[in-house]
Amino acid sequence: MIALSTVSSTLRRCCALFGKAAMLACAFSTVASADAQMPVTTIVAKRGALTERIEVVGSLAAREEIEVYPAVLGKEVRQILVEAGQHVERGQALAVLDTTEALMLLDKNAVSLLRAHAAVAVESSKIDVATVTEAEARKKLERSRSLQPKGAIADNVLEEDLNAHARAVAELRLARQSLELANADQQLIASERREIELTVQRSTQRAPSSGRILSRKARVGAMTSSSAGPLFVIADDDDIEFVAQVTETSFVRLREGMSAEITLPGRDRAIAGTVRLNAAQLDPKTRSGTVRIELADKAGLVPGVFARGSISVEDRQNVLLPGTAVKSTAAGHNVYVVSDGLVDIRPVHIGSQQGGFVEIVDGIREGEEVVLKSGAFLKAHERVRPVLAATPATRADASTSTQNPLGARLQ
Repeated sequence: MIALSTVSSTLRRCCALFGKAAMLACAFSTVASADAQMPVTTIVAKRGALTERIEVVGSLAAREEIEVYPAVLGKEVRQILVEAGQHVERGQALAVLDTTEALMLLDKNAVSLLRAHAAVAVESSKIDVATVTEAEARKKLERSRSLQPKGAIADNVLEEDLNAHARAVAELRLARQSLELANADQQLIASERREIELTVQRSTQRAPSSGRILSRKARVGAMTSSSAGPLFVIADDDDIEFVAQVTETSFVRLREGMSAEITLPGRDRAIAGTVRLNAAQLDPKTRSGTVRIELADKAGLVPGVFARGSISVEDRQNVLLPGTAVKSTAAGHNVYVVSDGLVDIRPVHIGSQQGGFVEIVDGIREGEEVVLKSGAFLKAHERVRPVLAATPATRADASTSTQNPLGARLQ
């Protein structure tokens, strides 16, 4: 009996020891399983401000180019008074043409004008004489008419007085017409003088507006001609702007008044600008249109300089993720979302991308946890151990090149 009791107690102690060992083994197995889960770095998806920009390439150009053509044709250029690059004021002399012939005509006209004055004076005197003659003939006719009823004068005498008065009236009329003709000649000669004086005045070519001389084609000794190009080209009021060719996809999105930034070589800071004008239509061959951007700072700008710019098209709010969190394939774009330790491969639609950020248009909600570095080593429904990283700043400028439209694949 004592031996059986001892054996039973021993068995109970052994069973207890085996139970504790099994529990410890199970606990160790659970810890080992937890340690076997893959740790992955994740971030929380957040909405951020995004400025979409269209990148453009172009050059500086005068807002308005004034072509200065010669006002007098067929004349030799005698003197050049300005050079390209020089600033001129409105009315400033640019070049001097030959005026030798015009001055000779002016001297000849002066003599003709003196003769015209003399002719007017002579005709005026003739009118005075004709007026006196007509007055005398009229008085004599009136006297004869008063005496004729009394029989004091013969009928033939009255007839002679009538004829004399008629001749006097005709001579007075003729004198007046001659004076009108002389006055007309005088006015014609005076008009010719003004025309010659205008030719002399126009022989000094002057700037029609203030601005910078962009080019000078005038040459000393050359003859002015309507078939030749302009003598000078002036940038009106030194107003320089940025001109670029924009592809069709981007052109249709641009509107006047949009803000822009233009980067010029040799300048550390970009120049602010505003879209001033869009072309009325696209070039059917290149499928591109011209956009002109007015610049806020025009000091020291040189037309023809190559420049780059960006136009702010739209400001909006969307979920922004680092580019490493988006996996792009030929089939589309995916992100790896972690929920309760399980991986979910989520297809997404992306928008603009710039500065390391990708705009998520659809597929991810704000607050979801996303794997920071997506990769092929992760599988759907795989259990992982997420390690939350600091969320980077979610402010991005999305720039779109005129050669690469929106929605291009991540690089």
